[in-house]
Amino acid sequence: MGRVRLEDIAAVVGVSKNTVSKALRGAGGVSAEMREKIRETALKMGYRRVRDLDKEVENITVLCRESFFGEPTFWSSILYGIENSARNRNIKLSVTAVDAEDEENLNIPYAINKETTNGIIIVGTLNDGFIKKIKALGIPIVVIDHYSEEIQCDYINSANKKGIYEALKYLYKSGHRKIGFIGNNEWAYSFRERYESFIYYAKKFNIEVDEDYIWLDISLKRTDFIEDMDYFKRKIKYSEKFPSAWICSNDKIALAFIKNLMDLGISVPDKVSVIGFDDIEIARISHPRLTTLNVPKQAMGERAVSQLLFRISNEDKPYEFIELNTSLIVRDSTKGVF
Repeated sequence: MGRVRLEDIAAVVGVSKNTVSKALRGAGGVSAEMREKIRETALKMGYRRVRDLDKEVENITVLCRESFFGEPTFWSSILYGIENSARNRNIKLSVTAVDAEDEENLNIPYAINKETTNGIIIVGTLNDGFIKKIKALGIPIVVIDHYSEEIQCDYINSANKKGIYEALKYLYKSGHRKIGFIGNNEWAYSFRERYESFIYYAKKFNIEVDEDYIWLDISLKRTDFIEDMDYFKRKIKYSEKFPSAWICSNDKIALAFIKNLMDLGISVPDKVSVIGFDDIEIARISHPRLTTLNVPKQAMGERAVSQLLFRISNEDKPYEFIELNTSLIVRDSTKGVF
């Protein structure tokens, strides 16, 4: 292919040449989603001036809690998206794990400074004080799967509210009127938002919320299925009041819940339907296969890199809160009650 022109990019994306020009210059009048699509298309087509439009970026640092490396089912996909996007742009990527003690004492890794990195991507929840101290270094940051009203920066999240709405709508149309929820409103931002959305949309669908079946006390220390099993053994009291369907804050909780129900002789989905959230790999091969909300994990990582590059070149532009769409994946753990 010869030299790529603006009109070539416009033809592929399906927009005008002027829109492509605005997007690549960071000018107004183009949505964040369209701007990103155009810039990604330009990169893939080999449009050389995309590099010229950004400040030269050589190094990006990823920060996350040390515990995330022990949870390969969710975070690894986000980290892969970051790595893949950085590699395609020939940007060096370093990943730094933050242990609990350093986070609590606000000990920033000594290797993070303006001389060693051009930008920082924070993956998941870190406490506000720690993030504020990072931001005070004057290095552009983007945060994935977290949000704090106290910290002004760019955020990349999944569309949690839409996901819960779709789950409740599906269950309601399937005849379910007693629906429970399992999570923890003190966990990560996404967990709190999913719970709050459940309460809000349950009222929209005229579903009575029974506090006995809103379980928000799963301990933060419960990191494996064995402990989760013990929790559910104490909670499950099957009766006529027991909800015919449940929405869980993530797939791991949903799978543990299903295992306990089945152990107690409560068939899923014949007696109880269960929906998870995240669509981790095991949800696709579990028995029964889990109905869940797919979170575009790899895309979140890729989008964070693009947003960070934009922020590095446009420090004065308004910060953005970006949500990537979730979608309901119906499998075998749910059925109607007609």
